[in-house]
Amino acid sequence: MTACSTPTDVSAVSAETELQLKIDRIVDAAVVQGFAGQVVVAGVDRVLYQRQAGYSDSAKKVPVKADTLFHVASISKYFTAILVVKSAEEGKIDLDDNIASWVPDTELAKRDITFRQLLHHQSGLGSSYAAENAVTAKKALDVLDGQTVDEEKRGRFKYSNDGYNLLAIILERIYGKPYEVLLSEKIKKPAGLKNIKGWSEVDKTDPRKVGQPLQPLPEKLLKRNYGMIGSAGIFTTADDLVRLQKALRNGKILSEQSLESLWRPTEQISIGRATAGGFLRRSEIKGLVFSARGNEDWGDNAILNYYHDHDFYVAVVTSKGPAEDTGQPPFCSSMSQAIEKILPTSN
Repeated sequence: MTACSTPTDVSAVSAETELQLKIDRIVDAAVVQGFAGQVVVAGVDRVLYQRQAGYSDSAKKVPVKADTLFHVASISKYFTAILVVKSAEEGKIDLDDNIASWVPDTELAKRDITFRQLLHHQSGLGSSYAAENAVTAKKALDVLDGQTVDEEKRGRFKYSNDGYNLLAIILERIYGKPYEVLLSEKIKKPAGLKNIKGWSEVDKTDPRKVGQPLQPLPEKLLKRNYGMIGSAGIFTTADDLVRLQKALRNGKILSEQSLESLWRPTEQISIGRATAGGFLRRSEIKGLVFSARGNEDWGDNAILNYYHDHDFYVAVVTSKGPAEDTGQPPFCSSMSQAIEKILPTSN
């Protein structure tokens, strides 16, 4: 556990040390239950807590390090949403444009679907996972074009991996570049991120580089495929998730107007009000909270919380479950909730 700076005020030092000890106890308890991953808690001007715990591999021979990459699952949608909003900022599209001109000669082009509807899970598309077998954008578009659109859900929330995979295909058409290149040019470089990779850029089986999941990934997912790229394909660290959110807040990636569009809440769902790639909720103690989170069947889960009213940031990443199909809360949820309860009410 490390703190990045030492405040001069003795009471501040004492309070910060107490906070670190309390978070240590939360992490220690999670490790006993099988947690292996990274935790970062930051204030507006410094990291308050940073820790790596457990082992990257199942044999428990490779310790998790600060630069070990973790699959952050559906937090990837937040990255895709940023890229789409950036393309609107650059005048490439309007968020209320119909996507038809980017997917001509498809059934999707006939359905009057807009970029904003795709961003907010309001297109009527669902999560078929059909594009996981598609290694080319054309094949992916063909299979996505064949999926049922739920017209009753048009304009209403229906969680959609297919919609975000479609956005990745369109982003590549807008810029004429692979998604991974856009990720680097539009997000990684301007934000000064150190550790962020797209689905095709890492050896997912190497525990020295990537936290290994509870279960091996299905063979079809190991290669670059359009069922992961836009909706669930990012590998990064807890530290870089916090850096990302700080870079957004500080205007290093998007303009203030674009950021407002990214974070604009829409429909109320069970976990909060949906935004592009995340959701907003109200904490009785900590006020307005933005969250992006992901969880996969094989154990990967992650969360990024930004406490708007107090300028706190919390990120938890792991590959060691509990798996989504166990019915148990993932570590990202249980640990972040415990940390939220002990965060101070001022920075």
